[in-house]
Amino acid sequence: MVINKKIRRTMLRNKSQYVGAVILIMLNCLLFTMFTQLAVNMTEMMTSFEKDYVQEDAQFVTTAPLEDIAALEDRFDALIEEGASFDAAPAPDKTLRVFRENAKVNLPAVLEGHAAGKGEILLDPAFAKANGLTAGSSVQIEGKIFIVSGTFALPSYIYPIKSDNDIIVDSAGFGIALMGRADFDALGRGNSFYAVKFNGASADKDALGARLREALQSRGVGIAQWTDTQDNKRVTIVTTKIDGISRMSTVLPPIILLLSCVLTGIVIRRLIGREAAVIGTLYALGYKRRELYAHYMRYPVWIALLGSAAGTVLGALLLKPMLDVMLSYFNLPVKGLRFDVLILAASLFLPLVFLAAGTYPVLRRELKRAPVELMRGAKRKGEISSLERALTLDKLKFPSKFKIRGQLRSLSRLAFLFVGVVFASMLLLLGFTAKSSIDYFLNGSIRDSFHFEYEYFYKALHSDALPSGTESFSAATFIRAGDGKDDFIISGIDPNTRFIVLKGPSGADMDTHKVIMTKPLAAKLDTEAGDTITVQNKVSGKNYSVTVDQIADSYIGEYIFMPLDAYNTLFGLPAGSYLGLWSREKLPLDETQLYSAKSVEESIQAFGTIVEPLQDAVGIISAMAFAIGMIVIYVVTSLIIEENRGNISLMKVFGYRRKEINRLILNSSTFIVIAGYLVGIPLILASMTQLYGSLTQDIDLTMPVTLDLPYILVGFVVVSLIFMLAKTVSGRKINRIAMSEALKPGME
Repeated sequence: MVINKKIRRTMLRNKSQYVGAVILIMLNCLLFTMFTQLAVNMTEMMTSFEKDYVQEDAQFVTTAPLEDIAALEDRFDALIEEGASFDAAPAPDKTLRVFRENAKVNLPAVLEGHAAGKGEILLDPAFAKANGLTAGSSVQIEGKIFIVSGTFALPSYIYPIKSDNDIIVDSAGFGIALMGRADFDALGRGNSFYAVKFNGASADKDALGARLREALQSRGVGIAQWTDTQDNKRVTIVTTKIDGISRMSTVLPPIILLLSCVLTGIVIRRLIGREAAVIGTLYALGYKRRELYAHYMRYPVWIALLGSAAGTVLGALLLKPMLDVMLSYFNLPVKGLRFDVLILAASLFLPLVFLAAGTYPVLRRELKRAPVELMRGAKRKGEISSLERALTLDKLKFPSKFKIRGQLRSLSRLAFLFVGVVFASMLLLLGFTAKSSIDYFLNGSIRDSFHFEYEYFYKALHSDALPSGTESFSAATFIRAGDGKDDFIISGIDPNTRFIVLKGPSGADMDTHKVIMTKPLAAKLDTEAGDTITVQNKVSGKNYSVTVDQIADSYIGEYIFMPLDAYNTLFGLPAGSYLGLWSREKLPLDETQLYSAKSVEESIQAFGTIVEPLQDAVGIISAMAFAIGMIVIYVVTSLIIEENRGNISLMKVFGYRRKEINRLILNSSTFIVIAGYLVGIPLILASMTQLYGSLTQDIDLTMPVTLDLPYILVGFVVVSLIFMLAKTVSGRKINRIAMSEALKPGME
């Protein structure tokens, strides 16, 4: 049709509104494509790694070597293999956990280079990169020089954290390595453990694990530690991260798409309002209503196609860099990128469907009026809403009345601005909330609660005299009886402990002679002080009743603390026995007797490495929030200027100065912007609380959600800068409006 030639001209004349809608659609499709394709690729890599390299179903440590492993394998239709590892220090402040190469379970995947031969060693890629090691470099282990043959990944160490209690990878200070059996055995080092893989995809692995533990105990073999893969943070954190990526792809894009639909609907409605007389004339000239529908629906179609095409292409291009970022934290073999055609099609066409569906009702409402009414230019201009009628504005001064009425006479525009500012504020505060919460977790929970520096955990019970300056403790993993999930730790401690400080709701130190449950565990188990719960030892399967005396206002983890004597009595252990030591000084203990040894300060420093990548994340998210906030505020301001062209012209005729006009027109949205930011604060706190809860439920971590006042003030300053910048750009439009605009309605 001939009238379609004016589409390009119209869009260029009001390019800020249309370009804003295109950018929002582009951001929507970029995020959707990048996150969903990333989740698909990582899920496939995890699945193939688990299958192709025989990921263990459980790992356990025994008090005595296993005899006749082949008989156990036949009985349980499983693969059982003894593994070994030890921690080496190739350089000051560097730790390499060296593993012996396996042949049946947890097979190594060589990522670069070749398998470790005699005198060679494989390193995990993150540690190698952080320390400048490549194939051909040399590493000193136990006084011997080994040549780096390449990099590798282990199915049981996809996320290579040093301790089970760690959350963040410290690639510069800790890594894993792999040696051939001959080289490893020649060093005469290593703690033994066993890995088991149950055959059969449909096998009840929890039940088989319980039966295997019973069989070992019937042989007189004690189990010092048992970790199912579903409880192994070195694996579950990866699945948690993938789940978080999937959530991002289903939360952010729909909100941005909703903003795009609302914006496009507002723009189309005002376009038709301005062209009412033209539309009426076209009716009179013989154009049919369906032809006008086809013409005006081209606007959202072009917006959707331009935005979705650009966003989908950018999302696809950013997939590889994003995957590289993820693989800098996770050790996974990459077979190649795969693009899901359905996701690409959804990214391209869903915006078109939603934008068309959102625009058509607006278009239908405007075009159903009679041609004569349209030719008269009967735009419902300045309609007084019921909300405006309910307000008494007569006592206010003219500037205040003008601003309030200008906002209330376009509630759709008002709602769009409010929702847009709320969403942009939440994005802006997202990174600040994460950093504030981590700071509180490190400094307000761990440092305040743990007053020891080193923790040593034995493989078996000890009852000998304690080294000077140490405290003994015991700990075991339990579940709530009948639950089967939600692991937590029950720990027996010295009732007069100096190393564990637990705070009550009032902030006072709690009495450690009593049974104390931490707040995260109390919330998960829905337990209050005075309740009695039945717990089940995860290794032995025995049930016990525990009465909780107090709830500690602490986020150090999911724990129940009780006096060590009461612990031994409750669980039938020898009086005076213990499983571990806490100390402020490093102890010269026999590492062959230890299951684990860790430094609290090293754990905190490793956790603190989150700050650096978080700064990058805050920058990216803040840039996105800035763009969305700028688009929303600028487009709304442009609409206000377009609707008030006549008023602005009259103000100039009456002698209003430029600053006065800018205050009346551009500052009318100030209250809405401030209100949107303030509403965004509790919403981001509530959203992050729910997000953290859902993402950390499988890794035994409860992160407190906080937002410090300085971050709130910084966020407000940024939103204010966005608003001021949008007003500055929009002010140029006001300057271009001539005084003759006021005469046009009369001339027509």
